[in-house]
Amino acid sequence: MSDHGDGSAPSLLELADTGLYLQPTPAGAYYAVGSPEMTPERRLLLVLMSSQSSRRPTMADFCQWTQQRTEQDALAVVFRAQERGWLEGFRQPQGPPPGPLEPIAARTLPALSSSGHGLLADAQGFCIASRGFDSTASDFLAAVSADIASMHERHAAYLADASGTATGAWALVDMAGNSRVGFWPLFIGDHRFVLALGGLPALNHPALVELVWSLTFRYGGPELAATPTPGRQAQ
Repeated sequence: MSDHGDGSAPSLLELADTGLYLQPTPAGAYYAVGSPEMTPERRLLLVLMSSQSSRRPTMADFCQWTQQRTEQDALAVVFRAQERGWLEGFRQPQGPPPGPLEPIAARTLPALSSSGHGLLADAQGFCIASRGFDSTASDFLAAVSADIASMHERHAAYLADASGTATGAWALVDMAGNSRVGFWPLFIGDHRFVLALGGLPALNHPALVELVWSLTFRYGGPELAATPTPGRQAQ
């Protein structure tokens, strides 16, 4: 979490009424869309990205957004998300810029790779945005992305059992096993996208939050809409 201005992080019980606008960190944004399996923590993060700008939650908001029956259970979800570095707060509302998705994706993609090579494709293999790759490579990677995402979805349970982790990324590697291009399936509502990055990935970058937030705001579905608490004006 960001501090109050004096360097001290807000305690768990202060999160509801501290006045900070909450949003996912880059790690939280990736966790939110890295699997189609819904968890209370994932739902909280997705709801925070379902509005155009960040919000200042109350305790009632936390209960509603995490779908927990008691304040204690809702706080436990928030605590787990905070403990894992998935949440941060700001004194001013944040959010992705308005406008079409394509220019937002094109602007954020170079920051997510050490070489500035990035591509976003949908489940049908349509290239939404590409930076650093030529047109032939973009078409090829978009088509491969669709195949990888479909295969990943079919075999996700086996991959998790075999590796002991919820494996989310795939890669095209060279003879030495070094990744040339990595692929990260992104699950948002009923939609599936793939982020393809050349070089070394830099997913711990604010640009990932902007990209995932833009996708979630557009494709997350009405069930994730952050309904304002009665008596409060929507931010």
